Amino acid sequence: MSGHGHMAAAVPAWLLELVKARMERLVILGLDGRPLGRAMGEVVRLWAQIIAARLPQADAALDAPRLHAAFDALEAACERWPAPKQLLDALPARPEPPRLPPPPMSEDERAKVRQMLADVAARLRMPR
Repeated sequence: MSGHGHMAAAVPAWLLELVKARMERLVILGLDGRPLGRAMGEVVRLWAQIIAARLPQADAALDAPRLHAAFDALEAACERWPAPKQLLDALPARPEPPRLPPPPMSEDERAKVRQMLADVAARLRMPR
């Protein structure tokens, strides 16, 4: 990045709302270093931009629960007003997409498995 250009990531409305709601909770904790009064709106916007820049395909269904979990972690752990980096560090990974179940066995494969099991059983019964 050249000079001091702003990160102008588009911030989805749900993300801005989530950050605003969670920041209001953080303010209630009365942490040292918290923004006061009118600065709060600016702080919320800046945090939302930083988060949006790190989550380029931000998705409410996938990412809102992760952001809530990260804010929960900050509320529990922080003794001072947190930096965006602390939130991003606390952000859990996106859930893995559900794996497809294995395809059902064909009748042919079932017969092979039955034969293998029969062979094993026969070998086990063989006198040594």
